[in-house]
Amino acid sequence: MFKNYLIKLSLFLIYFLLFLMKLESQKIRSNPDLNVLLNPQNTLKINKIKGEKNNQTLIDNLTILKEDKHKEEVENSEEDEGEILTQIENLFQNRKTFTCPKVKQLLVTGSSAAELSPEDIDVVAAMGDALSTGLGLYKGKNIEFRGAAFTVGGDANIDGFVTFANILSIFNPKLEGISHGMGSLDSLPFNQFNVAESGAETDGMPEQAKELISRLNNIYTREQLKQKWIMLFITVGTEEFCAKCDPPNVTALRHSLKLLRKSIKKLFIVLVGPIHVARSSAMTYNLLKPRCPCLSKISNSQLGNLQQTWRKALTQLELEFYEKKNKNPTFALLALSKLKIGIDSKQPLEQLFLSKSPLLNSLGHTYAAKWLWNRLIAGSRYNLSSPNQISIAEESYFCPSLGCPYFRTLFNVPKCVVRTRSEFEKRLKSEEERTFIEELTGRRRLINENLIFWILIPILLSLLSVISFGTIFFLQGLKSKKGRFEVVPGV
Repeated sequence: MFKNYLIKLSLFLIYFLLFLMKLESQKIRSNPDLNVLLNPQNTLKINKIKGEKNNQTLIDNLTILKEDKHKEEVENSEEDEGEILTQIENLFQNRKTFTCPKVKQLLVTGSSAAELSPEDIDVVAAMGDALSTGLGLYKGKNIEFRGAAFTVGGDANIDGFVTFANILSIFNPKLEGISHGMGSLDSLPFNQFNVAESGAETDGMPEQAKELISRLNNIYTREQLKQKWIMLFITVGTEEFCAKCDPPNVTALRHSLKLLRKSIKKLFIVLVGPIHVARSSAMTYNLLKPRCPCLSKISNSQLGNLQQTWRKALTQLELEFYEKKNKNPTFALLALSKLKIGIDSKQPLEQLFLSKSPLLNSLGHTYAAKWLWNRLIAGSRYNLSSPNQISIAEESYFCPSLGCPYFRTLFNVPKCVVRTRSEFEKRLKSEEERTFIEELTGRRRLINENLIFWILIPILLSLLSVISFGTIFFLQGLKSKKGRFEVVPGV
C-alpha cells in the first residue's frame, strides 16, 4: 500500500512540474517585451543644394534632419526635386564642363536599388534590336557600329560620341562591359556585353538573356558577379513596331526578365520601347510614321492605340516586378514605353534618321543618350511634351541631385531617403549597442518575472529525487531476507 502511495505521489509531482513548465512557456511566448523589433524611425534627409564644386563644400552644407512622416513631405518632395537638379550648360563640349559632384564617399549608395547612383554601376550590358547594335552609324552603311550605340557604346570619349556608357565612365572610370568597334554578335569579345541583334523582336529576348548570362559567367566567378552592379539596357519595339505593327510579346519579355533576375544578384534593367520622334511643342504626332512600311498604312488613331498597347504592356511588367521588391531589393526594372526625342520645328527630320530608315543616325543617338540620361536622373517629371519645354537639342544634361542622387525608379518615388556614411555608421553602432542592451535587459526581466518558477524548479526536482531514490531503496529493503545489522554465521 505504501509502495502504491509513493508511486502515485511521484507521478503527481511529475505531471505538476510539466504543467508549470508549459504554463511558463506560454507566458514567455506571449510576452511582448521579449519580441522587441528594433526599427529606428529616424532617417536622414539632405538639405537642397545647388551647384557645389567639391566634396568639402558639400559636407559643410549637409544638414541632417529627422524624417517627417507627414503627408506633405511626399507632396513637397516632387516639387523640391526640380529645384535641386543641377544642369550642365555647355552640353559636353569638353570633359571639363562635366562637373557633377560625386557623392559615394559621402553618402550611403548602392545598398539597394532605391539607393543606386551612377557611381555604383560596375558593368553595362545591352539587349534588343538595331538601336543597341548601332546599325548604319558608320557612314550609313549596313554595318553594326556597337562602339557608337547610345546605350553601351564606348568608343572615343564623351567629347567624341555621347553615349550613356561614356557618361557613366566619368562617374566610374573602371566601368566594364562597354562595346567597342564594329561587327556582329559572333565577332564580339566575351568581355563586351552587348548581345543585341539587328532586327530582333520581343520574341527573341529570352535567347539574348541566356547569351548575356553565359558571357557574364564566362568572365566573372559567382562571387565576383554577386558584388557587381550591372546596368542592362533592353531596346525593343522600333523595328518590330515599324515593320509589323505588332504589340510586344509580354510572355517572352517576362520570361527573359525572370531569367536575368534569377542569375544576376545586383541588376538594374532599363527597358526602352519604340522611338517616338516629334516636334517638342506637340509630342502627339510621331514623325517615325512616314518612314515605316506598316505604320504609314494605318490611321493616326490606330497608331495611337498601338502605342497605348505598348505603354500598358511595359508598364504592367514594371509594376509586376516592383511588387516583388522585398524579395529582391537589388533588382529593379524601369520601363520606358517610348524613347522620346523632341526636336525644334526648324530642325529637319533628316538630321536625326538614317536615309530611308526608321533608325537613328549619330546625332539621333546623341539625342537619345541625352534624353535617357536626363530621364533616369530627373524621373518621370522630365517631360518633353510640356508646352514650355525646349527641344532636346537645346536641353542641358542633368547632374544627380543631392536631394536624391540616385537613378529615379519606383523604389525611390515619391520618397527618396538619403543617408550620410558617418551618420549611418554611428546609427549602426548605436543599434548594435541597443540590441545587446535589449537582449541583456530581456534576460534579466525574464528572471525577475519568473523568480518563483526558477526557485520552485530545483525544490521540486530535489523532492522528486528524494522520493524516487527513497522508493527504490525501500523496495530493495523489502526484498532483502537479512537485516542490515544481522550477524551472518561463519563471518
